[in-house]
Amino acid sequence: MKKKFLVPALAVAVIGGGLAGSVLNTSVFAASSDSTSKVEVSDKQEQQKLEKEATITKEEAISAALKEVAGKATKTELEDEDGAVVYGIEVTDNQGKKQDVKVDAKTGKVLKVEADDENEKGDKEKKKENDGEVSDKQEQQQLKKEAKISAKESTTIALKEVKGNVTDTELEDEDGTVAYGVEITDDQGKKHDVKVDAKTGKVLKVEADDENDSENDSEQK
Repeated sequence: MKKKFLVPALAVAVIGGGLAGSVLNTSVFAASSDSTSKVEVSDKQEQQKLEKEATITKEEAISAALKEVAGKATKTELEDEDGAVVYGIEVTDNQGKKQDVKVDAKTGKVLKVEADDENEKGDKEKKKENDGEVSDKQEQQQLKKEAKISAKESTTIALKEVKGNVTDTELEDEDGTVAYGVEITDDQGKKHDVKVDAKTGKVLKVEADDENDSENDSEQK
């Protein structure tokens, strides 16, 4: 008789546990939703409060902003700028750059125009790339002035050391010595980096390319 009551008791325990888990999950979801709702309500209330203080319309603010920066208004929002109610208007100018125009929501006066952070980030990255290119170019020009043999002569010398096809040639500063770094792919398909003194034409060293090492490591693994 005792065994007959065991299954229902277990079923009740499982159902009860599932129910408790369901209630717990529902509570967590409700708390999360409630938190999100509060943030949305808070933003909405702030916008409504600022709208009451504004004496010019959004359209008038956009018109004032476009007189300052020619382009297209992509976003407009009321903001509290150091205690002053302003319209923050994002304008994409004729060069495709974004400008953030602050317009006083009471007087219609343009308070300031700022370049969008995305522009500054893009400009910095572009400048960094250009600086790197200029630096490399200047270094090559300086090394060319010091070299006594041509790139063609250095490849001929390198091919006597390693048979194959030349895939790249570049002037380098090899521990204070101006050298041609000649990359050769041999008959087995392996790459070699041959260093040729750019003044004397002497082969300084022959190294296996890093790509060979990584391929060999992969094969061993």
